Amino acid sequence: MTLMVYDAKICHSIQLEGGCKVARWRQPVIIWLRRVRKNSYWNHKPKGIKHPLAPPQIPWMSGSLYVAALVVAALVLWNIPNPSLVIPTLTKPSIPSRPSFVDKALAQASVSRDTFEAWLNQGIPLLGIVMNPNNFQVHWDAFLLTSLRMVTGVRLNSLDNILKAAIPVLGVVPARPPGLVQKSSPKNPLKVPRSKAQNAQEPTLPGDHHRIWAELGVSPTVGIYQTHSHESFWPYVPRGAVTAYSTQWTKTIVQVGWWLALDLHTMGVSVVQSRVDNMSEGLLASYNKSYYTAKQLLQWYPSVRLMIDLHRGPNTVTPARIQGTQVSRVVIVVGTNKLLPNAYWHQNLEVALKLSKALAKVAPGILVGKGVDVVPYRYNQQLMAGDLMVEVGGPNSTLSEERYAVRDLAQAMERLIKSDGLPKGP
Repeated sequence: MTLMVYDAKICHSIQLEGGCKVARWRQPVIIWLRRVRKNSYWNHKPKGIKHPLAPPQIPWMSGSLYVAALVVAALVLWNIPNPSLVIPTLTKPSIPSRPSFVDKALAQASVSRDTFEAWLNQGIPLLGIVMNPNNFQVHWDAFLLTSLRMVTGVRLNSLDNILKAAIPVLGVVPARPPGLVQKSSPKNPLKVPRSKAQNAQEPTLPGDHHRIWAELGVSPTVGIYQTHSHESFWPYVPRGAVTAYSTQWTKTIVQVGWWLALDLHTMGVSVVQSRVDNMSEGLLASYNKSYYTAKQLLQWYPSVRLMIDLHRGPNTVTPARIQGTQVSRVVIVVGTNKLLPNAYWHQNLEVALKLSKALAKVAPGILVGKGVDVVPYRYNQQLMAGDLMVEVGGPNSTLSEERYAVRDLAQAMERLIKSDGLPKGP
């Protein structure tokens, strides 16, 4: 038995064990077995003549691709309807179908489908793009400014930054001589009078004469609001309740926010807390409403440099034991620009890392994990630099655990502010 190899250009032969002779060449094509006498074929084969028994060369790869293309074409053409069955109509054809589970649930709750879609559109990020693609808008200005900043390293959203980039010496010239304080005058008062909306009251709110906009100090540096204002804790909701939500503000995250504002003010930091009920229209619409609440806060209090959206964490959060006391754990959430534009997320992350570092020094063990959770959603953090979401405790926490936690959080924030760790401007 001899292993025979055929090709148009044969280079040489080598002798192998067992009496088999194998031809070696530059580009092998066909290999098969044929019973011949030893060296009989190679000694008598005329040059340039192809062996008559050589099998034909079949292009297997090309044939496989051709068959695959035919199969795909058949699958595509299979779903094309018969033109004779297409009937032009002037109205939307009615297709009889059974109502789905969602349709039955909406009918029992007396909720229209448009209202349900509006809830989903407001509550779930990016769902509105799927339900109504025409609502999607590209923020070209934020995209362009972010791209230019990444390339040039200069924030081109103010005249001061552009001049400092063009004339570097301006960066070392102070805007106002040190020690010079601008005096107030009747034509240019420093303090803007409060509007009637800022003086609105809710009798069940804690502190500051029950005002919805609690202002502690002049020209607040810290702004606090609660997107999920109904978040409460299991020990303080009625037995048998489905969710740990409540509108008794002294037992909700609003009370925790007031404690945080009170501690900051005691430490010498001016603060404003918005106690607007952002869940008045339900959970799904809360972020849409808190967006306008945060914008209103920045409009009324432009001196705010650190914005905190205070939340309660998930069920998995357990308290920490610090110096013999049960304390709720804290995590800082930073939204990025992976899904929607957010020109400030790098600055927010920098502030979050500084705040978590300060909090770890104030109360070691209070942080959940490493203390900072970076997520793809922006959670209304695109409004300013220094806009953070802070989660304190969870549904199983007690108000005493929350009280100790925000006291430590206030100390960390006070250290961050006094160390000039906040962004300088937009």
